[in-house]
Amino acid sequence: MPILSHPAFGPRTALAYITGGLILDVWTAVYYYAYVRPAGPVSNTTWFWLTGLFLTGLVFIALGSFLGPIGRAARQSELPPAEAIQAEAAIQQTAAANPPAVAAPGVTGVNPAVPANPAVPTHAAPVQQPGMPAVVR
Repeated sequence: MPILSHPAFGPRTALAYITGGLILDVWTAVYYYAYVRPAGPVSNTTWFWLTGLFLTGLVFIALGSFLGPIGRAARQSELPPAEAIQAEAAIQQTAAANPPAVAAPGVTGVNPAVPANPAVPTHAAPVQQPGMPAVVR
């Protein structure tokens, strides 16, 4: 059984936040330099959206920067104690050194049609309910 088959969420999420924030900031700057700056004075609404989008991108970058180390710390805290890891490794080595016995194909003397415990009947006799007439076959 592998220990920690699911990786921590932190690195992938941090990368997504940083990438999204950078792309948002780049396109906000492109819009500013392509449309707003040459046009001269602009309305408060335009400044509101430009400032909001740019700051949102910066917040995404900051969150991604913090999530990376937090994710690494979470991964360390999810690991079992060192004793458990060593015990699991010993179990895996023992299991690898002693594989289970498997009958080779074509081995005679094994009849799969015979049940493992022939003393146990494979079908039960019908049970008569009290107050019901017996069925004779």
